[in-house]
Amino acid sequence: MPELSLRGVFAPTLTPVNADLTIDIPAYFEFCNRLLAGGCHGLVLFGTNSEATSFSAGERMAAVDAVIEAGIAPEKLVVGSGAASFTEAVELTRHAVQAGCRGVLTLPPFYYPNVSAEGLFRSFAAICDRVNDDRLRMYFYHIPQVSGVPLSPALVARLAEAFPGQAAGVKDSSGDLENLLRLHEVAQRFPGFAIFCGTEAHLLQNLRGGGGGCISGMANVLPHVIRDLYDNWQAPDADERQNRANGIRSAIVASGHNMIASLKVIVADQTGRPAWSRVRPPLVELTGAERTQLLAALRAAQPPAV
Repeated sequence: MPELSLRGVFAPTLTPVNADLTIDIPAYFEFCNRLLAGGCHGLVLFGTNSEATSFSAGERMAAVDAVIEAGIAPEKLVVGSGAASFTEAVELTRHAVQAGCRGVLTLPPFYYPNVSAEGLFRSFAAICDRVNDDRLRMYFYHIPQVSGVPLSPALVARLAEAFPGQAAGVKDSSGDLENLLRLHEVAQRFPGFAIFCGTEAHLLQNLRGGGGGCISGMANVLPHVIRDLYDNWQAPDADERQNRANGIRSAIVASGHNMIASLKVIVADQTGRPAWSRVRPPLVELTGAERTQLLAALRAAQPPAV
C-alpha cells in the first residue's frame, strides 16, 4: 500500500458534559485514554459525534489544550475545525497546527444552500492561505446529509492539486459507496492523499481500494472490534470480521434513536457513569425506556467479551 498522510481507526470522540453543560475535562481525558487503549490509532476531537457545532471555538480550543496538557500526545489527535465562518475555521485550524496535532477535519461552510464549487474552493483556500503553515494537514469532510453541502470529487481533486501536502485527504460520511470509489480515483492522482470512510461498514472496501481507514462514531463504543477488522483486512476471514462489526452496528442503528445520544448511553453503561448520557442542546437524552431497549439490543448482538 502507498504511504498515506494518515492511516488507521479514529474515533470522533464523544464529549462529556457537566450538569451546567460545560465540558467535563477529567472525564474527557479519561475517555481519550480509554479509546487509545481500546485500539484506536488516534482521535478526532470535535467531529460530528463530538457535538462539535454545539460548542464555541473557544471551548473547543480550550478542551484540545486541556487534554494535551493532561498527557494525550498531540500526534494522536485530529481536530475538527469546520465552522460557518471561514475566519473561525482559520482560528481553529491554526490552533490545532500550532498545538502539534496530526491534522484537522474541516467541514465546508454550512447554512447557505446550493453553494457553488467555486465558493467552496475559495473558502477552503482562504483557510490554507491564512494559516500558511507547511505543517497543516487538512482532511475535507463530506457529510452532505448533515451539512447540506456536498463536496464533489472534482472539487476535492482541485484542492489536492492546489495545496499539495496540505490538502491531505477526505472523510466521506455520505454512506454512498459509489462516491467513496470515485474518491479513490482522485487519491490515485495525488500520492499520500488519504481516503477515510465515515462508517466501519465500508472499512474493508475502503482498505481494499487503498484508503487510509475509518473515522467512525462506533469506534467510541467498539474500538477493539473495528481495530480487529483493520488489522486483519487481508486475512481469509476478513469478510466475516466485517459482518461481525456490521451486525453490532445494525443493532444500535435499528433502535432509531439519535446516534450521539445512543452512543453516550452505551458509554455510560460501559463506564458505570450515568452522567455520560448527558448531551448538549439541541440534542435530548434518551428516555429510560429507550435506554433499556438500546442496551438490550446491543447485548443481544455482541459477543460477551465486548
